[in-house]
Amino acid sequence: MLHQNRNHKRGFGKRGNRKLLGMAITKWNKKTSMGTAVFSAVSLKLCCWGPLLLTSVAGISGSSVYFSWLIALKPYLLVIAFLSLGLAFYQVYKKKKVDDCGNCDMAKPSFFKSKFYLWLVTVFVVVMTLVSYYPQIFHSTEKVGIVATNNTDIQTVKLNIEGMVCSGCEENINHSVNKIDGVTNVSTSFEEGTSIIEFDTTKTNVDEIKKVIQSKGYLITNSRD
Repeated sequence: MLHQNRNHKRGFGKRGNRKLLGMAITKWNKKTSMGTAVFSAVSLKLCCWGPLLLTSVAGISGSSVYFSWLIALKPYLLVIAFLSLGLAFYQVYKKKKVDDCGNCDMAKPSFFKSKFYLWLVTVFVVVMTLVSYYPQIFHSTEKVGIVATNNTDIQTVKLNIEGMVCSGCEENINHSVNKIDGVTNVSTSFEEGTSIIEFDTTKTNVDEIKKVIQSKGYLITNSRD
């Protein structure tokens, strides 16, 4: 009899532990799934936004090198973001059993647990994914026209840039430099770590171009005309 009671208690303890674990997972999902998805999505662009923030706020030039390690984590962050979204959808849209809602509070859920907020988070994660992997979609592809009538005023410089880790860095530099008055063409490669820039010397100069690139958190090691 005593042996049976022990086995019964042991079995009940295991079932109770599994139930508590299931409740803990459910509670964790409700409170953190959408937050985890947002955090992971923002982290996808941290390798580009982090240097810009440090440079603009703290004045740390070349800070992009401190974030280059994040590029290897992007696939994992992407998986975490969408898995978290999946859990969030399950938690928000799952049908509750009658037995589970004997004492449920039927009040309207808070905004951060609502279906509307979940869809806002979903749109945000999708947009951040596109920005991270297809940045050219969000940048204008218009080329600056030739601004010099005398070809002797056109100069080409090749800058060696440290800190570029993805195509987003290419687009970031191309877009920023292309807005400089006098720049006629920009071609940047993160794989080679270079940017070839053609500009009108009567409108701008190499130092001004370097300042724009450095303001984005990149480090220019040297340049060749």
